[in-house]
Amino acid sequence: MLAAACGGETSAPAEPAKPAVPAPTVGELPAPYNEASLEAGQALFGNKCSACHYIDNRKDHKVGPTLHGMFERGPGKAPGYPTYSAAVKALGGETWDPAVLDQWLANPRAFLPGSNMFFNGLTDTTQRRDLIAYLMVRSRK
Repeated sequence: MLAAACGGETSAPAEPAKPAVPAPTVGELPAPYNEASLEAGQALFGNKCSACHYIDNRKDHKVGPTLHGMFERGPGKAPGYPTYSAAVKALGGETWDPAVLDQWLANPRAFLPGSNMFFNGLTDTTQRRDLIAYLMVRSRK
């Protein structure tokens, strides 16, 4: 409205981009993620990830990049996120692969030395499975 008061045109805010792949159900995920608990994954995201990352398609970046649409882009490629480390940029890949993400989440510093991600990791394989399944579903909504 302010722009209109100054003689400019107003436009509606742009709709957030939707990932190219629709959100799957848990049963549609590949093994072992098809046996995951989305509720447990959501709780883990809330406790371990949400301080630094948004996953909602209507939010931008926090300290870390938005995770919305992460499986449709490669590591280090969230549009508009300016502070990727050289290590993440060098990781490469056209899209995030759940197996690579599993290794990252198990021990981020050992998997990718030089990363800016300050997270001790999840040693429990079931917790990683649940979190990755949650991300595979929720990041596409």
